[in-house]
Amino acid sequence: ENTKYASVVVRSIKSGMNNEFTQETRELFRWNYECFVCGKNNQDALHHILGRESNSPLNACPIHNFSCHLENSGQLNTDPTKGRLLRKTRQFLVDNGYQLTQKDLKFIEKNDRLYNTY
Repeated sequence: ENTKYASVVVRSIKSGMNNEFTQETRELFRWNYECFVCGKNNQDALHHILGRESNSPLNACPIHNFSCHLENSGQLNTDPTKGRLLRKTRQFLVDNGYQLTQKDLKFIEKNDRLYNTY
């Protein structure tokens, strides 16, 4: 089973990761300096809150790549943290004039439990 996982990882690296954020999505967070996990300035990565299931801007979270992402992955994968980050991202986007698309509304509907339970 480990070799099966390793081959998937190698294939992903060779072909590029799925659901990379578009340049348009990256631009939405361009002037944000806050890490949505710890609240400190100088975030340096855009994290997929729910993994690479979607490249929607609603699934994006500005974060410190090392201290808040790599060293904190267990906490990031809990439902309460995912819900908090999803709500924070949605509020950030709306506050900055982003117009939700049909794709975004479907993303919210699909993840309604995380948006509204935690």
